[in-house]
Amino acid sequence: MKKIYLLIITINLSSFSYSQNIALHFDSLNTHVQTTYSGISGGTGARTIEAWIKTTSNHVPSASGKQGVIADYGSFTTGGRFTFNVLFNNALRIEVGGNGLSGTISVNDGNWHHVAVVYNPSATSEYSLYVDSVLDVAGNLTITTNTGSLTNLRIGKRIDAAGGFRGSIDEVRFYNYARTLAQVGAERNDEYCTLPSGLVAYYKFNEGIANGTNTGKTITADYAGNNDGTLTNFLLTGTTRNYVAGPTLTPGLNKSVVTASTCVTYTSTSGKVFSSTGIYYDTLTNSVSCDSLVKYDITVTSRIITQSITANGCGTYVTQLGKIISTSGTHYDTLSSVTGCDSLIEYILTITTNNSTVTQSGNTLTSSDTWESHQWVDCNNGYSPIIGETTRIYTPPISGSYACVVYRGTCYDTSTCTIITINNASINENLRDLYQVYPNPVKNSLFISYNASDLRIQTIQILDVTGKVMTVVNRNFNQIDISELATGTYILRLETGSGISTQRFIKE
Repeated sequence: MKKIYLLIITINLSSFSYSQNIALHFDSLNTHVQTTYSGISGGTGARTIEAWIKTTSNHVPSASGKQGVIADYGSFTTGGRFTFNVLFNNALRIEVGGNGLSGTISVNDGNWHHVAVVYNPSATSEYSLYVDSVLDVAGNLTITTNTGSLTNLRIGKRIDAAGGFRGSIDEVRFYNYARTLAQVGAERNDEYCTLPSGLVAYYKFNEGIANGTNTGKTITADYAGNNDGTLTNFLLTGTTRNYVAGPTLTPGLNKSVVTASTCVTYTSTSGKVFSSTGIYYDTLTNSVSCDSLVKYDITVTSRIITQSITANGCGTYVTQLGKIISTSGTHYDTLSSVTGCDSLIEYILTITTNNSTVTQSGNTLTSSDTWESHQWVDCNNGYSPIIGETTRIYTPPISGSYACVVYRGTCYDTSTCTIITINNASINENLRDLYQVYPNPVKNSLFISYNASDLRIQTIQILDVTGKVMTVVNRNFNQIDISELATGTYILRLETGSGISTQRFIKE
């Protein structure tokens, strides 16, 4: 039979409808952005990190200041981390773990500053620090640069969780080459409209609204690739630890992410058709005539199971759509839609069935179910349980109608009632003339008066009205203690050499 599947599209559109000139405010508590960009490792890979920063915090250690990390990655070993920060003289500093190079231009005046660090292992001065397109300092380190790969690029805090930045950061750019002063200065006031070659990570922080409620904006996009960042310990509301107003920049491209699941195909905004699972990109033109990048994360499946249910059924199980299932296993219900596809509900079922058949042999009843629990009941007494009769086989002591309730787990079933007639040939009611039972009703002791030579009593049994034996007397037949019996009606059953006699009495 041809299967038709339901087109179910679940779209999580993190469509970063970017407002321009937005930045992120950090503080020294725990705020940072953890990206998945691994950076450039080793000591021979040239690199450049640029950012816009704004701070009024004092970072001078002698004045109880604290290091303010702009960006960091690598391993916490000598020469193994690449830390771009603000420290001595409230100026820029580059550290590699064990040694660093410090600038002289103070950047904690509360204004926005464009900052950059360039590492060029082929240059006479391998490291250069720039502030607002001005070379602050160039020089070398005494420790060999050998950046590790333990921790990916982190913005706003060092990789060992120290040195939290206190202020705002915007437009973090990572290049895989050493940029010149002219390159750093030429593009610092513009958001990119077209991504340049060599830009390997780019975080614009334009996802939120300045000082607005941005609690759902916890992911910041990597415009140069797929290494998005996660915002950690931000309030995302109010004027601190939130998206805030950034520097005045010429707006550029924006980026959005579409996540979709489909059982057939998915069509993008521009009309591209995706028919298999994968990551796809589309380029549109935004309101400022720049490229608008759209990332599509598409999952194509031939069947969508909308719900999986594990359940037990007694004999049968009825699904939500009314389908009756009588066998254990995995079953499906199909939900049809007007779009021409179906989706499924999966049922993982355990169906329990009981064999409640009872067979009769003489006065003995036997349940056909051999391995679960049983309870015999008196059909003539409202199906009340017969105390103690919980095995497969039951021989009623008196005539009546009986059934067996069979239990298996939480399921149970009751057999049909079977009528048992005790052979009256063995009951000799004439024996009653040979003995007297008194008092009746009785409280504690039941007395029997008889002539021992005429009435040869072998056993006396006291039964309740369901036929359960309550007391057996093998001697001292004259007086029987019944003080422990509950109030109610009982049957006195005398077995003699001449037959059986029964008589009812009431216990008060």
